[in-house]
Amino acid sequence: MKGYEKPMVMVNDGLSEGVYAASGATEAADCWTVDPVSVQDWNGSHHVFEIRCVHSTAVEHISSASTVTLTFSNALTDAYSEFPSTFSGTNVTITRELHANAYKSGDTMTYKVWVKAADEATTKSISCIGSTISCTKTVNVQGGGADGN
Repeated sequence: MKGYEKPMVMVNDGLSEGVYAASGATEAADCWTVDPVSVQDWNGSHHVFEIRCVHSTAVEHISSASTVTLTFSNALTDAYSEFPSTFSGTNVTITRELHANAYKSGDTMTYKVWVKAADEATTKSISCIGSTISCTKTVNVQGGGADGN
């Protein structure tokens, strides 16, 4: 794709097929992997996890934001990060705006998340049991598309 072309939507009730279009939307990441690692089980109040994200070497585009959702083994009473975050139940969601950096061949980003459970023992033993990452892709000013080409 050389440049962005706004999709045209047409309705034809005589056809039985549908075509779905999306451009620049947040989607399941085909470009990032995420690895939450426990780096300190007790800092006096929280368990500290380092979030390590690596970009695929097969995809090049500008990643204007990423959203990581972490699932923990116990309900949380507090959670925060260096970036805007929310928590509910056992989940923490962190959104990192990336200042339009061009991510490509194996680029990385690392940041921390602090989580707290009901008591010290539970906080120390809490583990991250699931993680997902999504990416908001932006059209490259050099002509590359938001689809990674």
